[in-house]
Amino acid sequence: MTLLRPQQSHDDRPRQKMLLSSRASPPKPLKVVESDRYLSIKSLLPQTPIPSPSLPSILPRHGKKPPKLNSRKIVRGIIYLSIVIGLYYLLAPSKRKIRNLADVTFLSSLGKTYEIVEAAELPDHPTPLALTDSQGKHHWTIWIPQKHGFPLHGTDYADICSQVEEVARHVAGRPQSEDSVDEYHDADPHYIDVAEAEARHFLPEQIASSPLPGEQRLPICQKSLTYVLDATDAGLGSALLGMWVSYSLAQREGRAFFIDDTNFPYGNYSTFFTSRPRATCRPPPTSQRVPCPHQAKHLVVSAATSTWTFGAAFHRTYTEREVFDMARQGYDALFRLNREDDEYVSSLARKLRQGEHGSEENGLVGIHIRRGDCHPFEFAYQRGYLPPERYMDSARSLVGQALEERWKVLLASDDADMFDHVELSGAMRAQTRISLASKKQLASGGLGWEGGFFKDVFWGLGLPEHVKEQKRAGSPRPTKARPDEGSEIGKGNGVIQGHDRNYRTSPTSEALQLRELLGRAYLLDLAMLARSDKVVCGVSSNACRILAVMLGWERAFENEDWKNVDGNYGWRFLDY
Repeated sequence: MTLLRPQQSHDDRPRQKMLLSSRASPPKPLKVVESDRYLSIKSLLPQTPIPSPSLPSILPRHGKKPPKLNSRKIVRGIIYLSIVIGLYYLLAPSKRKIRNLADVTFLSSLGKTYEIVEAAELPDHPTPLALTDSQGKHHWTIWIPQKHGFPLHGTDYADICSQVEEVARHVAGRPQSEDSVDEYHDADPHYIDVAEAEARHFLPEQIASSPLPGEQRLPICQKSLTYVLDATDAGLGSALLGMWVSYSLAQREGRAFFIDDTNFPYGNYSTFFTSRPRATCRPPPTSQRVPCPHQAKHLVVSAATSTWTFGAAFHRTYTEREVFDMARQGYDALFRLNREDDEYVSSLARKLRQGEHGSEENGLVGIHIRRGDCHPFEFAYQRGYLPPERYMDSARSLVGQALEERWKVLLASDDADMFDHVELSGAMRAQTRISLASKKQLASGGLGWEGGFFKDVFWGLGLPEHVKEQKRAGSPRPTKARPDEGSEIGKGNGVIQGHDRNYRTSPTSEALQLRELLGRAYLLDLAMLARSDKVVCGVSSNACRILAVMLGWERAFENEDWKNVDGNYGWRFLDY
């Protein structure tokens, strides 16, 4: 394209400017076109020359040169920042804000009462939580901080169950005056299981504990029931009944069954029984194992929660016969004494049944007498004990006048003086492998067992002298008092430090040995009496109820081989 412009004379030409350039042919200077007849592209460009990019700057630089980027420092900084963020989320999970929630509501303990409070952060103690999501829908779940471990103290489980009803009513919008009768297997539509609450980010996901040896390849159970042997009750009988029925309940509901003996006051479960039931899966994280509600996927049952697990709704759902059969199913599966004790019971039973000179076998009548802190149901003896002759008279009524001829009477009692009672002179000890003795029977005046089983005496076995002095000086701790958070928990090591040591779940070595002997003696008595042809006992004691279960429904009630001497009361499961 050619642009035309009028010619100019030599004089009219402007002076040319000298330009410095590193180019061999420097560009010509620009100028404005005088005539606008023709439009030149050069007219659109500025008049000032374009500086050459290859020339050095005339002005000197000021300051230091910018530092070069160091890739090592950047990587190191990112690593440090990641570590700090990871430690924050690991060490302070309970302080994190709850995502996807508008607010969280829970019951706060104020002395002896509870008050519903709202907060933006999770509490640091186990409690039911009322949740409101970002869409305004109301839910509730159970929150157990991971720092509390497993199992919780019995009072913590009892507190959770006692608060569940109030929180559920608050979420459902029911007035406090409205009484609702729920069935045992009714599901609350507002309840969210802990695993679901964590998946929906209502609760922070907690780290699962390492699996036990042999469980690494097992999947986590979909549903489970864990029976916790705790120190809520000093008696062993209630623990056995609760464990047996819990086992059967787990089978009916399709739950895996586990037994935890961490806080078992009698020591380790394996001291008394051969093995625990094996499951095809492993337990879930500890935060998902809750005592209430019953619809929870992973349920915890203990003596502290038996009021809720086996309360009124349970007995409305299952008849007395069904509960008895559940206890029997658990007995068949779990009551397997350790090898030495089981061999002793079998050998002694065969020996007692052998007649003289190969004659007809002897019959066995078992008598169990419970004294101590267990008093009869019968009104006339509620503040005392049934007379021993009543037991012997009932035994005679079962077998007739042949009691002294072809029958042997086996006696088991928590009161050592009963073995020398004049009205029971024809009875012999049910077993002599582990025997109780009173102080008057001990020449050395050592530790004796006076008057039967008392829970306060049991908890005081093997206590150090300085602890006994403190108990004498001050009032005793409540039976269900929660131990201090700082106290150490262990079993029988005798070296746990701290003045607030909980000697119920962390006894001294001497106390643990005495408790184990008492537990084994109790189980040996039950095993021997269960091999008898007839049993006489008082239904106010758990041992009497256990003996009926060990005999079975047909023998105990249809054949009347089980005789209750405590009023006109029938068999029952547990007292609340």
